[in-house]
Amino acid sequence: MLRRSDYNGRVRDWIARLLQVPGVVSLLAQRAVDGDASPNTIVTLEFRKLDQAQAAISSEHLKAILQELGSSTADRPKAVLVERSPFTPVPIRPET
Repeated sequence: MLRRSDYNGRVRDWIARLLQVPGVVSLLAQRAVDGDASPNTIVTLEFRKLDQAQAAISSEHLKAILQELGSSTADRPKAVLVERSPFTPVPIRPET
């Protein structure tokens, strides 16, 4: 397992590589604030089309990133394919 400082140094590389997955339009990473949650970080990749997400979840590119993450953290990362609910409201954006 990587030391915390080494792990933090690798995060930018993982993010850049995740954004290179074909069809990705956004990445959202959220971290638990209490420190006791597991997993403490959840990353969501948004795709243009469902078939792009389905291809990505089984791609060697994503598997390689997940394997690297797994060798550097206590929790084993897991990819889950989900679809946006039709009841999800439009995000609230601050006024400019």
